Amino acid sequence: MSATLNVLRAELFKAFRKRRFYVLAALYWVLLPVVALITATVLDRNLSASFANQDGTIAQVLQGFASPFGLARLALMAPALMSPTAYIIAVALFAGMFIGEERSQHMWKTTLAVQPARLAVLAGKLAAAMALLALLLAGALAISTLAGAAGTLFLPTSFGGPWGQVAGLFALQWLHLLAALALAYLLVFLVRSGTLGIIMVIFLPALLEGLYTILNTLAQLQPLTRFNALFQALKLQQAWQALPHYFFTANLYAPARHPLGAFLQSTGAPQNADLGPIGNLLGQGLTLPHAAAVMAGYAVVFGLWLAWTLLRRDVE
Repeated sequence: MSATLNVLRAELFKAFRKRRFYVLAALYWVLLPVVALITATVLDRNLSASFANQDGTIAQVLQGFASPFGLARLALMAPALMSPTAYIIAVALFAGMFIGEERSQHMWKTTLAVQPARLAVLAGKLAAAMALLALLLAGALAISTLAGAAGTLFLPTSFGGPWGQVAGLFALQWLHLLAALALAYLLVFLVRSGTLGIIMVIFLPALLEGLYTILNTLAQLQPLTRFNALFQALKLQQAWQALPHYFFTANLYAPARHPLGAFLQSTGAPQNADLGPIGNLLGQGLTLPHAAAVMAGYAVVFGLWLAWTLLRRDVE
């Protein structure tokens, strides 16, 4: 335990002296709430006194994304709706920092000479990255809430909202990122290149899932006739709905994308809006317990593979 804590302290000491962490934090903590508040201010000034706000629609929209709760929920959702997502970019950067740099600079032998317990080194590096991810998410929640509170001074917004739910989703999304971090460490360690490893972490899961989707869709097709066209369409629809249930990316971002339906409804969309195949790929039909179980399985598989690789392979 003391060995792991020593590694954790050393890795955090190194990380807090890297500019990439502060750049990432500034983009996440500052840019998103500032853009949201500017957008809300423009909408309030231009539309609040117009016919579009006769039934309070504009106030409802502003409450949905520019209130303290709305901004906190947006800080959870927005990074998961990007392509590639901000979450996987952060994971890839930390993997490159803690694993890739020592690979590229041939520092592994020095590290293991100082702390010969390889599993302790691995645990410390995982704990350091998870600590930085926790800091990013907690900072986003706190700063977005403060920005929304400042917005109540000049916008028709209030503090109302299920705060416990959104805080729990932040914590659950942080736990889900452990599986992505284990995969990132594994890929960076295997390819022995920080740059190539980061690229693989960001694009490889989505690429493999896209290829599997195409191949599975083609496998469902049969010779088309007038009589079976409808049945083939239904069969393809069922296949598309079933595909994301065990996809790495859909389950990884399930907590962050979970409030999507409620967010769309708060901004004027129909209740329980169905996004079709896009909604399925975004994890709209996934339950949080299912996603948590799937990601726990991925974390165990990638974690054991990573530990076995580190213990069995020689390092330079």
